[in-house]
Amino acid sequence: MAVLVLAAACMLMWLVPAFATETSKPVSSSTATSTETKTLSSSTTKTSGASEESASQGSADAKAALILDASFSMLEEDADGPRIDAAKKATHELIDSLPDTAQMGLFAYGAQESNAPDNREAGCRDIQRLVPVGEIDKQEFGSAIDGLTPKGYTPMGNALREAADELGDEGERSIILVSDGIDTCAPPEVCDVAKELAGEGVDLTIHTVGFKADEEARAELECIAEAGGGQFLEAADASSLAESLKFLAQRGVVKYQTAGTPFEFADNPEDAKWLGEGQYLTTVTPDRTSKTDRYFRFSVPPRHHGRVVFTPVLQGDAMWEDTEVKVEPAEVTNEGDPACGEFPGSWGETASGGPGFGIGSAYASMKRTDDEDMECDMSDILVKMHISNSRDEVAEDVPIEVGIFYEPIPGEEQADEWEERRISSAGEYQEEMPIENPQPISGGTGFNDAVEISEGTYSDHIVPGEFKFFKIPVTYGQRPVIRAKTPPSVARNADDIAFGVKDPLRNGVAGNKLIFFDDAVESDPETANQYVWYGSDTPYQGAYYVWFGMGWVSEGYGIAGVDQPFEFEVLLDGEPANGGPDWTPTHENGPEPSDEPIKFDAADSAATTSASQEESDDDQEVNASSDEQDGGFGLVPTLLGGLLVLLLIAAAVVFFIVRKQRGNWQ
Repeated sequence: MAVLVLAAACMLMWLVPAFATETSKPVSSSTATSTETKTLSSSTTKTSGASEESASQGSADAKAALILDASFSMLEEDADGPRIDAAKKATHELIDSLPDTAQMGLFAYGAQESNAPDNREAGCRDIQRLVPVGEIDKQEFGSAIDGLTPKGYTPMGNALREAADELGDEGERSIILVSDGIDTCAPPEVCDVAKELAGEGVDLTIHTVGFKADEEARAELECIAEAGGGQFLEAADASSLAESLKFLAQRGVVKYQTAGTPFEFADNPEDAKWLGEGQYLTTVTPDRTSKTDRYFRFSVPPRHHGRVVFTPVLQGDAMWEDTEVKVEPAEVTNEGDPACGEFPGSWGETASGGPGFGIGSAYASMKRTDDEDMECDMSDILVKMHISNSRDEVAEDVPIEVGIFYEPIPGEEQADEWEERRISSAGEYQEEMPIENPQPISGGTGFNDAVEISEGTYSDHIVPGEFKFFKIPVTYGQRPVIRAKTPPSVARNADDIAFGVKDPLRNGVAGNKLIFFDDAVESDPETANQYVWYGSDTPYQGAYYVWFGMGWVSEGYGIAGVDQPFEFEVLLDGEPANGGPDWTPTHENGPEPSDEPIKFDAADSAATTSASQEESDDDQEVNASSDEQDGGFGLVPTLLGGLLVLLLIAAAVVFFIVRKQRGNWQ
């Protein structure tokens, strides 16, 4: 009998943990991929808050080479005198505008050998390195420029090669080529040379300036810039040439860095692949006339809503043009169980040029509607997309990030409790935000490489067409508050810098714009009118994004690509509180697209949120208490009662066997 009691005790020790222990936790794996876009050069580096990797990608080693045309055609007289005089004046103005720490070299072609027909071989080798690449010696630069006398041929291709050799193969490098005519020394074809050099490293960019160039010369210079990943600008006089050189010599726009596991929309539902939880990346050429149906699928685990965020990104040349791209989740259906869940509609984003519009978000969702369908099948959600372009300029190869989120559904009692304790309106922020003693920092290009900050005051620089992104952790009961200011326009243009805050699902929750020219401008504190809380307009805790975007230079003011400084202060208003599910949206790369629905092994345990688990535990306690009050049995008494019955049965069996054996012995 003692042996049986010991065995029963061991069984009890084994059974109780089996009921009390969570069976498993969801595990996911992802393949990290990202697409980095080409930059020109940068005058700032990432400081506090940036990762070591980001800091290593700074641009302290950015350098440039200026190639001047000193061929015979530069002696041509215009209204203001010979073209070479205008070029010299513009170059002097450029050098005077650059800081002493700027890394730049100077090359010229056509200044030593004549353009005589029988001197072509020597003329096409006539390329001089007048000033080596290094920190600018303005006196040396000035003397070299003043000593130029146009004489000869136009060996553009070989000049590009010599400048590239001088710049080396490390760091961010740019070449600025100024010419009034075409290459007269091909082969090599200058466009082929530009393509060859640009292909040798992503950090080399070639820009061109057409100075009083005719149609043929413009076409060639445009070809060089396109092949070299740079820009082509035109100049008609010394002043506009100086402005063009200043723009190209300054730090260029650092483009949005996209991220996500690669995928493609399908042309029909049958070929649509499933995307898991996380971020994905695709590139689309928007429809110009009729809208094309594009498809993908995703799965939603039990006790969760499915959320989808689309981030279309217009950048580079597209933001110069009158371009507009609209992303519309047209239809979301449950193909596996049409009666399960609902598509409450979507919000399509129009992405167009200008700060705040070049990077936006569109939304779709598949929601569970009530307690009856918390566990129903939502493994095959089909999304139909429309992506279109309605402006005159056609946008091509637009990156679109797609984020899939599993939003946990809390228990009804908890949700009611959170909403009862929610402050319905926080109103405007009334405290002082002086923006004093800012800490220098350099923001990221977008959501994916946003630099994490804490409460404090910061300073940064921005150029026209650029975005700067920061992120700050916000929990329930808080709201981020931002205030910004800028000095007068460095470029002496009518400039504007938009800024704002976006929540973890990239919804805009606050924002404004600084418009400035000859005077410094400061904003009022900007913030959401509610604290982060379940059931509010800002329902999710997590990383909130602080962003700045500078508009392109206004038409009529010429080109001036100079760094505009700005300062801002961020603080968190409110006190941390228990105001929602213990869930934080994440934009980590998703798993590889699948040909089958996503499976949720140990579905209930993998999909059950901590809030739902707490509700379940509370229900068990309530049931156990109720059973005891009603004279019934709770879980442990029931187990003990069952074991007692087993013991009695075992004892009876033993007693019977013993009696039988004794009978046999007798």
